Amino acid sequence: MAVKYRGKGSKVFASILAVSIVLGSGGLVSADEGNGKSSYSQDQKIVARVSAERALEHVKYLSQEIGPRVSGLEGEQRSAAYIANTLKSYGYDVEFQYFPVADQFIANVALNDETVWEMGAAPNGKISDEAVKGQVVFVEDGTSLSDFSADTAGKIVVMARASTVAGYQAQVDNAVKAGAKGVILQSLVGSRGNYGQAFNPSLAKKYDVPVFGASYIHGEWMKEEMAKGSVEVSLTAKHYSNLKSVNVIATKAPKGKAKDTKEVILGAHHDSVVGAPGANDNASGVGLMLELARVYKGYNTDKELKFIAFGSEERGLLGSRYYVDQLSQEQRDRIEAVFVPDMVATNYDKAKNLYAMTVDGTTNAVTNASTAAGARLGNSDILPGTFGSSDHVPFHNAGIPAALFIWMGIDSWNPLVYHIEKVYHTPQDTMEDNISAERMQSALDIIGSGLFDTVRKDVPALHKK
Repeated sequence: MAVKYRGKGSKVFASILAVSIVLGSGGLVSADEGNGKSSYSQDQKIVARVSAERALEHVKYLSQEIGPRVSGLEGEQRSAAYIANTLKSYGYDVEFQYFPVADQFIANVALNDETVWEMGAAPNGKISDEAVKGQVVFVEDGTSLSDFSADTAGKIVVMARASTVAGYQAQVDNAVKAGAKGVILQSLVGSRGNYGQAFNPSLAKKYDVPVFGASYIHGEWMKEEMAKGSVEVSLTAKHYSNLKSVNVIATKAPKGKAKDTKEVILGAHHDSVVGAPGANDNASGVGLMLELARVYKGYNTDKELKFIAFGSEERGLLGSRYYVDQLSQEQRDRIEAVFVPDMVATNYDKAKNLYAMTVDGTTNAVTNASTAAGARLGNSDILPGTFGSSDHVPFHNAGIPAALFIWMGIDSWNPLVYHIEKVYHTPQDTMEDNISAERMQSALDIIGSGLFDTVRKDVPALHKK
């Protein structure tokens, strides 16, 4: 059965203004100041060649041809193969780094039109390839048995999940007591307006009916279908065990053979969460990485450059943690900078700036190089920030300079509140609903130029006047 991913809404492109960035001193940086003229000419080697259109072809393949790339499952393995083959086609030597990951419990809800929605399954619910079929009913609340009508028996109940585990445990208990043959719990809208993602309900006891965790939008789509008339669905679930995830690593050797040559990394995670095609999170980061790898292959660089697609970021930064854990102290000391693009092409209107985020908010070689590149290019999109939830974290914890690149917005009334697009981690994270070519191009220009300035010479030269 073909799996179809359903999206709502239209594609919105952000308008990006190319203006000079104002530094803390209040002065504008001229391309002719200090070594800026030389760096600006080097920037053009990147800017003139990188293409958002090419990068988005990778995003399209990963999010549409493959779809969800869940840790340890077939989609993630296909993603790794695609990335490796692309890098090999550019002339890179590529290696795979495998590591074990925990079991997955995946649910599928099939509608009559052969659309299939991927969700999380409760390990303590019924896990079976044998389909449970039935008519869908929506139940308000569900924390009391009286919420269920007499005709619930034999049907599949959909409910907005309670805000606590104990609360939705009571919902499931009541649904089963009322005779439901299956339960789908709809995720909630988050405190920042983000749509809730699919999840694995955590149940304290075993049930002989399937219990699934749907994304918020899946629940809304189900209501829309029910408004048209009676809806029947087919529920199946599978337990995947003995899983392995994978990092894909390509290396570009330096043009020199100095013994103490430093290393620079451009890394982006290639997995997505259950039920999400992950166009922006994070096929966009992978697309950017692959496009820069294509361009960089034609240039000599003074430092070793590694392009790494990390697996299983969505399950706790597992791929980047594993990569760092395998490094000796000597290898860690060689790494001068780690650039991590994650969600770099959203069209969300509130995510107005590309941030170079560090775990503790301090600047480092990565943030300095990227903000300097933005200034030279007259691109005011790039700003510094503080964020501790992506693949830059394990490197930071190991004492390695690293930064996350991500489009966000900050509330003017509360600088601690960041806005990320509301559809990330959901089925709506698609090319159609959540991608901007302009923002991808801006990220390519800034990150590509900052990275090139880092690998082509010693970082301290960036600060000469």
